[in-house]
Amino acid sequence: MKTATVNRDRLIEMFVELASQNTPPREELAAAELSKARLESLGFECFYDNAGVKVGGNVGNLIAFKKGTVPDAPSIFFSAHFDTVEPTPGLVPIVDGDYITSDGKTIVGADDKCGVAAIVEAMYLLEESNIPHGDIQLLLTICEEIGLVGAKHMDPSDIKAKYGFVLDSGPPIGSAIYQAPTQDIFDVHITGKPAHAGAAPEEGISAIRIASKAIAQMKLGRIDAETTANVGIIQGGNATNIIAEHVYLKCEARSRIEAKLDKQRAHMIDLFEQTAKEMGGRCEVKLYRAYDGYELAMDNPTLLIVEKAAEAAGLEFVLRVTGGGADANVFNKFGVPTTVLACGMQNIHTHDEFVLISDMIKSADLIVAIAVAAAEYTG
Repeated sequence: MKTATVNRDRLIEMFVELASQNTPPREELAAAELSKARLESLGFECFYDNAGVKVGGNVGNLIAFKKGTVPDAPSIFFSAHFDTVEPTPGLVPIVDGDYITSDGKTIVGADDKCGVAAIVEAMYLLEESNIPHGDIQLLLTICEEIGLVGAKHMDPSDIKAKYGFVLDSGPPIGSAIYQAPTQDIFDVHITGKPAHAGAAPEEGISAIRIASKAIAQMKLGRIDAETTANVGIIQGGNATNIIAEHVYLKCEARSRIEAKLDKQRAHMIDLFEQTAKEMGGRCEVKLYRAYDGYELAMDNPTLLIVEKAAEAAGLEFVLRVTGGGADANVFNKFGVPTTVLACGMQNIHTHDEFVLISDMIKSADLIVAIAVAAAEYTG
């Protein structure tokens, strides 16, 4: 097998350039154009789909393809997302030894720009070292942080690969996620009766009290090893001297076991509805599925390829489960077996977020090894 050495300076430069772009959901154009230019220089055919139009963004998902050099090898894709969980205006990433951070005023965007950077560097390595590989597709998505929206609006027929690998998780590098949860989100509208809070409070029915009493009885947070639940948004009331007539809540429940999700969701909704009825108010619930979970069998070719690649790259192969969703949930729903790989992001969604350069290097090495292992896969 031919080998390749990661160009550390080039990898750092790519990540820093990506992280310097302010790309919250629906505003990913700058990072997408940067990546597209690099990939086209490596011989990839690139196009943007119409997901950006559908979500009101300034760019669609970037879909790139390069013909392989190994006939009949299974085609594969690598994926990461451009958007960050919050805006990063004026961000100048700080490189300090093995660490890349922000100045603490924003996130650094390691989630998921370290995944994008590692993928692009690996594509350089495959080209420069003439390493044999099958067809490779890259699915670099938008709007992942607001509910996998970019991936959901992708046309499944645009995916030409047989197996998928999404770089969107924390260390250890070499780990692969084989099971992820289903998530349900529900909007709750509680209606009471307004009254003057000082002159006639007994004539009112407080929507805030209804919501509070219901929540106080709920099982929330970590329910069990597979299941979590949260009340994430509460909005209501107009003034301190008015018994609140309306309250809006946004809640979620997720589990890797469908029956447990059904039970937890029903538990929460029943408490809202029953409490509202008992206290003389009304409750309306709008429920929708955020994403479906997935579970890959231990002998799934996607996992077997990662296992072989990790060994070749000198990494420990670790199978993991997760409580979070990723674009892999959508791709598995499309029928393409897909796992999530670690890529070095740590303390994500906080201003203490950082990425280790050594982890990004390992990620790029692993991607190359996956391309080789997939080309050699005969199962």
